[in-house]
Parts: sequence; C-alpha cells; structure tokens
Amino acid sequence: MKSDHPITHDIVLVGGGHSHVAVLKRFAMRPVPGARLTLVTRDAVTPYSGMLPGMIAGHYTHDEAHIDLRKLATFAGARLYHTAADGIDPLRREVRCVDRPAVPYDLLSIDIGSAPRQAGIEGAREHALPVKPVDGFLEGLAAIEARAKPGFRIVVIGGGAGGVELALSLRHRLRAVPDLSVTVVSDSAEPLPNHAPAVRRLVARFARDAGVAIKTGTRVERVAADHLETSAGRIEHDSAILVTDAAPAAWLADTGLALDEKGFVRVAMTLESTSHPGVFAAGDIAAIDGRPLPKAGVYAVREGPVLADNLARAVRGQPLRPYRPQKRVLALISNGEKHALASYGPLAFDGAWVWRWKDWIDRRWMKKYQELPEMEKDEPDAAPMRCGGCGAKVPSAVLQRALASVRPAAAEGVLVGLDAPDDAAVLTAPPGQALVQSVDHFRPFVDDPYLFARIATNHCLGDLYAMGASPHSAQLSLTLPYGPEDKTEALLTDLLRGTCATLEQAGVALVGGHTGEGPELSLGLTVNGFAAPETLLRKGGLRVGDRLILTKAMGTGAIFAADMAAKARAEWVEAALAAMQRSNAEAATILRAHGASACTDVTGFGLAGHLIEMLRAAGVAATIDPAALPVLPGADELLRQGIRSTLHPSNEAFAIAVDGGAAAILYDPQTAGGLLAGVPAARAEACVTALRQAGDTAAAQIGEVVAAESGALIRLTCAAPAGRAIQEAADD
Repeated sequence: MKSDHPITHDIVLVGGGHSHVAVLKRFAMRPVPGARLTLVTRDAVTPYSGMLPGMIAGHYTHDEAHIDLRKLATFAGARLYHTAADGIDPLRREVRCVDRPAVPYDLLSIDIGSAPRQAGIEGAREHALPVKPVDGFLEGLAAIEARAKPGFRIVVIGGGAGGVELALSLRHRLRAVPDLSVTVVSDSAEPLPNHAPAVRRLVARFARDAGVAIKTGTRVERVAADHLETSAGRIEHDSAILVTDAAPAAWLADTGLALDEKGFVRVAMTLESTSHPGVFAAGDIAAIDGRPLPKAGVYAVREGPVLADNLARAVRGQPLRPYRPQKRVLALISNGEKHALASYGPLAFDGAWVWRWKDWIDRRWMKKYQELPEMEKDEPDAAPMRCGGCGAKVPSAVLQRALASVRPAAAEGVLVGLDAPDDAAVLTAPPGQALVQSVDHFRPFVDDPYLFARIATNHCLGDLYAMGASPHSAQLSLTLPYGPEDKTEALLTDLLRGTCATLEQAGVALVGGHTGEGPELSLGLTVNGFAAPETLLRKGGLRVGDRLILTKAMGTGAIFAADMAAKARAEWVEAALAAMQRSNAEAATILRAHGASACTDVTGFGLAGHLIEMLRAAGVAATIDPAALPVLPGADELLRQGIRSTLHPSNEAFAIAVDGGAAAILYDPQTAGGLLAGVPAARAEACVTALRQAGDTAAAQIGEVVAAESGALIRLTCAAPAGRAIQEAADD
C-alpha cells in the first residue's frame, strides 16, 4: 500500500483508539498521494470496548477482542512507533515520546482514550486497579484470579454502565469461587444515572440474579489495602477496581492545546482543535465545543470515518466536513452471561437474542480490522529526476543540523573524528593490538527509523564480538530517499540518534561517514575493533567433542517477511525486535570465559550456512538436535505456512550438506542474530547457565562437533519438529 510519491505531509496518529483504526483502514484502501501516516502507540494491540466485558466474562478470547495494530499499520503503509507519547510541542510541531526521539508532524490526531478518575480518592493510585489501560487491568485480573479463594471480596468503584457491566462479568468469570462477593459502590443516587428508568430496573434485576450488590449514594473517600472508607462507612475488600468517570492524560495540560474544564482536548464539530489548526482529536479524549458527548466507544467508532476524511481533506487543502453525532445511541449491556439488554432512549428490552445481536454487531465491526485483504503492490509513480554522483549528497546544512542535535561521543585513540571533521578519520591502535574491521549494509525491515538504526548497528557490531574484538569506532553510510529538506532532516536525525544510542551503549565512537540520496532508505556501518592477535576467535577453531551453543532464538527472517505482508502477530514481532536489540557483547565475554574454540554470528546465511562455514574451515562435521534449536514465537508456524524471507530459498542450497530431514528454521536468515560457538563439553552446561542468567534466556546446546566423514557436514539427530519456543528455553 506504499507509494513512491514524495512525502509532503506527515500525519502522526497518537494512540490506537477506535477512531484511529478507521483512519488506518481508510488510508489503506484510499491512499492520499504525498501523505505518510505514523502511528505512535503505547500498545501494539488495542482492545475493542464493545467486546471487553464479554472477554472478561470468558466468552471471547484475547485475540477475538483485540485489533493487531501492527498488522493494520503495515496494511495501511503506516509507520508504527511502539512507544508512549508524553507530550506535544505545537510550536515545533512534534510529539515527544518516552523512549525515542520526538516525532515531527504536519497534521496530528490524538485518540488516546481516557482512564478512570483517581483524583479526589485518597489511596486510589496505590490500592485500586483501574480498568484502563486495559492491558494493565488484564494483568491485574490474572493476579485476582490467582488470589481468589472462598469468601473473596471484590469492590467495583463506579456505578455507571461500565462499572456495573464489569461487576457482572467478573461475577460470571469467578463463579466457581465459593461465597464470592462482588459489590458496586456508586456516589450517584441510582446506578446507570444516564440511562432510562426501564434500563435501571433491568440492570437491578441482573444484579439481584447474579448476587452482585449495588450501594448507591455512597462516596468513596479513601481506598486502603483491605477496605474502603466511604460516606456510608467502611467496606472491606480483597480487591478494589476503579471504574469512575473518565479522566484525560495529565501531559495534555502542558501542550498549550485548548482544553475543557476537565482537561480534554477542545475540538470543533470537524474534530479539529479549537486553538491549533492541523491538530485533531477523537474518541474519549475529545470534547466537542457546544456538543458534550458521553465517553463511550460508540462515538469514537462513528467519528473515525469523519476524522479520516478530514485528514485527507487537510492534506489536499479542502474544507473540512463536520461530524454530526446522532441524538440517541443504542447501548447494549451484557449481564455477564450470554444475555444482554438494549437501551435506546426511553426504551429497554433484554434477552439471549439481544446478546446474539450484540455479538453479531461486534464481530462484524472487528472483522473489518482483523480480516484484511491481501496486500497489493502499487504501480511505481514517476519521481522527479535527481542528480547522481556527488550531486546526490544530502545538503551540508541538513547534515550539520542533524549532527549537532546528536553530538556523537568521542573515544580514545581517535585523532580525527566528528568533533573536528576532516576528509577522513584518523585512528591509532593500542600497542600489541590488531585492527579488526567489518562492514554491513541494510534496507529497512521496520518502519521506525530510530529502531531500524539501533538494530542495524547492533547487527554490524556482531562480527566484532564473534571474533573476540573490542569495538572501538564506526563510520556510517546512509542513503536517504528523495524528499523535501525538512523530511530528510527529520529522518536523518532519527537514524543518527538510533545509531549513536547503540554505539554509545557499546562504548563505540562514530567517527565519520557519508550521506546520499537514492530511491530508498539504506544504512550501512563500517565498524572497527581491536584485539590481541593471539586471542582472536576464528571460524576454523572447532574441535571434535565440542558442544555447539547458540545464544539467541531464530526466526527473524520469517517473522519480518510475514510482517511486510501484514500476516505477523504483534507479539511475534515485538519478541523478535527485543531479541534483535540485545547486544552480543556479554554473550561473547561468557563464551570466551568458558573456553570457546570458535565462534561466528548467525546472520543472513542462516544457521546452516554459518555452521557449514565453521565446519569446512575446521575440517570437521556436526550433529544437530532440531528439537533443541531455540525459535522465536511464531516462526515455526509461519514457516509451516510457507512464509519465507526472500533469501531463504538461496540458503536452502546448503541442504545438500545436511542429512536427516528438513528443518526449515536452519535456512532462515537472521538479522542481529545470536552467536554460535564451540565450547568444550565439560564446560558447555555451565556456559549455557551463565548465558541465561546474563539475559540470553534462549541460549541452548544444539549439537556436537564430530569427526568428518564422507557425505553431509551436518547430521540431524532426530525427526522431531525443529524449534523450541523461546519461553520454553527461558523456563528451563
């Protein structure tokens, strides 16, 4: 769904709420030339509020009730930055983030939802579990289930539709707990004060039938670890859950945006900020001037198409259209079982058929975002003619501003570096040390340039660690896609910050490099290290009897091939990204300390290709136990589905040197993969233990070095399916 049009408008979506999923789907189906979407989200999957009570009651699985934002963003051609926003600077037009550089925008939309109000209730932050954010609530719910015993007491603070429905769902979920007590505490005179009397009567019946107590007219003043202090006296509890009125994110107060008296973003009927043109808000976080709306998911769903249309109109310079909220909305409230009531103005009716109706509506809406069409490749658009040769360099002013914002660290032994740039860097080697140098180059495999640069840099350093060298310095080579100067500068700054962040963690100085323009982004590093020649680890050092140890789980090739096609689950991609960002530095030290005879890093040629290089260099062979191979979550499943990296078929040429069956994971190319080493048998178990204790939780013995015979260099020792999930390795 990506276009070759030069980027003219960066649209940044902060939050993965119901309105923003509609924006992503709309831009996927009808791209706007020149517009690039970036989703900044704390969560890679987002819950659908309509199905959340059913999921809590046990009627839906987690996957059924959540939208995978990574898949949807990939489908939309949007960049996904998995980080929490914690500020907006409207003057600089950028979004500040918790753990990455600020994200510049031309158009901004905020859909971050709300959280239960905690202000005014002493002890609520310390002793009550808020229902939002939902991922935190689900973790807390698991802890409640683990603690629940006969006579367990749950108190839900908040008597609106959300609080009562949650209480009923919890009662059903924990129905096997003897003498379970569930109580709703509300400061309103009656439950569901915003609904008709007929609705309140039905809800009261639901509560009586389920054994849920509702205490109205009771103001909670303090939450302690084991009780509430209220206007009606003390209420004992084992767990308190907060479902009070909605409250906005506190950081909005420092943005300069116009806010209402409660702190929500004031917007016009077009959903555009009343104070800052080009800034939009939708869902719970928005407060429409002159038309206050309840904080309910149904409004966010209805606002989504209008928001998407207005963002597209803003890119084109067209007038915005107003959102016209319906006067009445249909509310469907479940009783914990597969029974629900419908509330529409003064009308109310209930039954199992209402649940089935609600289930059909919810599943139909979710299907739009969970079952995505097959992705198609866009026809390339004509790009403006660009100069070649040195005319393709990034402008000097852009480069200087980007470097000034990063300030790369210096290092000993750098006579000439970026602190005083010259035509070339000048280094001096420590006495008795040899220079160890490697180079690698990448196209991007993730849309976040900061994250891409971190992983690519980590990958490039792997060759030095594999040889036992101490990294010292690096030079960076970048090709940046054609675009306006401000877009180029923002991209370059992110790439430099990601590169320098990883280099600085490794104690490595960036001493120079080159930037140029081209059809697509690419990043390369030449890395330098030093080592005493006699301590270098070479591929050819394997000895018969050595145990083969692999330090990281495999599968990044298949996972990112699937991610490019919007077929990878968010949790699979997140696990792979975490592994790819883990440095091999500590693993290399541990392997050397346990007498490693040879070492290499497992990268593009896959495990089979890199192991065969070691075996040929040493004149030996190896046996491998496929069941012992550590594999990233999802990789085996994707490989069984036939999803492969483009390099995988070429790597399968190594299969002529493998005997004993097909194990697809052997040929999966890795990015920032682990180290593969031979370690004396007597020290192998202790080595694996040390690796896992140091954080390489997937480290495993995968085989043994044996004498070479005619025929295959690698013999698989069993026909078991290749791979053990990374969590299994961590739990050993």
